[in-house]
Amino acid sequence: MKRNGVPFIFLALLVAGCGQTIDTRITSMGAPTATPETFMISTTDETPEAVRRAYPLVTKRMTVKGYSIAKDAPLHVQVTVDARDAALALGNSDGMYALSAPKARKPLQSCADKEYRVGITLTRVADGAELYRGRAAEYHCKMTLADALPALVDAALTDLGAPRGAYIITRRGID
Repeated sequence: MKRNGVPFIFLALLVAGCGQTIDTRITSMGAPTATPETFMISTTDETPEAVRRAYPLVTKRMTVKGYSIAKDAPLHVQVTVDARDAALALGNSDGMYALSAPKARKPLQSCADKEYRVGITLTRVADGAELYRGRAAEYHCKMTLADALPALVDAALTDLGAPRGAYIITRRGID
């Protein structure tokens, strides 16, 4: 009789462990910079709402790193925010190279994953030189883009000043 409860307990522990860690895929590139400068962010009427929500987060994170914002500045920050069904692949027209492979559902997963991506590019206004490019992406089942946005912005800017290439960080969270 005691043995019949073991599979139930094992299954309960297995399900309880799902979704407690979030992997953030980060890619950063650019030249190491020694001194933070002043930057600007431009908006238009066509700027998507998700990008507008990211601007204060970007400004705050860059300020913490020693940068300051101004209306006219030698550096320009561009922000992109994307959300897509994670089961869809992104690729080029010949279909041979996937820019982002589809993500399969986990066993016992109750909802479909979405992939959220944030990209931040820092360029020098005078000559258009790209000084930094940081990208962060995560898969989420239940978390909204608005809830994931602060962590994605922090991850995309984590290497500002000293880019490290491509890597993954894992954080605790509920999705």
